[in-house]
Amino acid sequence: MVINRRQFLAGLLGAGVALFGVGSQARAAANSKARIVVVGAGVGGSRAALALRRLLPNAEIVVLEKEPNFVWRPGAFEYALGLRTWDTITRSYEVLAAQGIKVKRATVQGIDPARQRVTTTTGPQDYDLLLLASGIRLATETIKGLDQNPQVNACVYDPLQLPSLHKRLAAYQGGTIVLSIPQPPLQCPPAPYEFALLLSEHMRRHKIKGKIVVLDANTSPQPTPLASAFDAALQRHKGVIEYVPWIQVGAVVPAAKRVVSADGEAFSYDLLSLIPRHRAARFITEAGLAQAGDAFVEVDPLSFRSTRFETIYAIGDAARTPYARTASAASACAALCAYAMAKAVSATGPEIEPPTTFDSPCYPYVNGEQALLLRIAYALKRGNKEPRVESHVQTDTEPHAKYVAQRAAWEHDLLQQIFGASTD
Repeated sequence: MVINRRQFLAGLLGAGVALFGVGSQARAAANSKARIVVVGAGVGGSRAALALRRLLPNAEIVVLEKEPNFVWRPGAFEYALGLRTWDTITRSYEVLAAQGIKVKRATVQGIDPARQRVTTTTGPQDYDLLLLASGIRLATETIKGLDQNPQVNACVYDPLQLPSLHKRLAAYQGGTIVLSIPQPPLQCPPAPYEFALLLSEHMRRHKIKGKIVVLDANTSPQPTPLASAFDAALQRHKGVIEYVPWIQVGAVVPAAKRVVSADGEAFSYDLLSLIPRHRAARFITEAGLAQAGDAFVEVDPLSFRSTRFETIYAIGDAARTPYARTASAASACAALCAYAMAKAVSATGPEIEPPTTFDSPCYPYVNGEQALLLRIAYALKRGNKEPRVESHVQTDTEPHAKYVAQRAAWEHDLLQQIFGASTD
């Protein structure tokens, strides 16, 4: 019987490969033939693709990305408010191509785990290993009327709507702005509160008379360790910001310029910036990658391999993991996942072990000159017992200017890892 490349790799992976470990001869054989497809070229996907290229110099690495450029999401609301230019929050994917990575602009339509094939708008793409770094989906269908009238909204989480939000805020001369914040899971939970606070500061600076109504589906600002600090900051903007907790947006009525809550309470608006609930891509649930009632890929928290299909991995906002949904965590997990994928198929040369700890820092703004600190330190425990992840949370809820400087340094370092000279 003739065994093709996919059958060989499927047999290798299905034989009970231990975490980060396969035989050196099998690795060398697979290394020259493996085709790895990465869905999504955000922080996680781009970092993983570059790490895989370094670890697997002979592998074919294909990245599928629907957007023309990388958008740095932590800088989105600063761009929307005119504090940054578009060029400072975007990057070209040429850096991936320069490393021999094939970048295809395509939208994924479905996954067939049995055939190991991804269906896209530009045709099918077969794989030996698949990494899902597809990020989060804004479930606009959860707000009645929004799918039918997308032009009424300008969401700070949507890269395609960011230029529109930027223009609308630049032209804003007063009136009521309605922002909404959904319940978790939420990509970068502090971002909506940062946006509201900096927007209020913008209005005061430009002497714009208006009101910001923040409709929060949560009982208090998120994440919980920073709730009291955000509460205090919002109180300092009382009179401009009206913070309304425990309100889930249910519908938008464009003709009346009104938002209606799930309980029927109505709020009028002049400018609308709703954040729909966050979901993983539809193709994840359609392919059976998520547990019943969930919408995220269930993975081993150390290798990021799907618990259902051994040739599929997932990181970042596409996966159900114990890690924070932040750019820092996505980058660190991408590197860890690349190690796991490399060990699953190859890694010729010396054995390389992944790190056992990493930090996920966050520096949320409370105003243009001060920020807070939330740092989560993760420790990965491997061994004969059940693998586990331990975490330790450090916070500083006192605003400091030093955290703004640390935020800038963090951004520079993280983007340098991906788009700078280094590919590590």
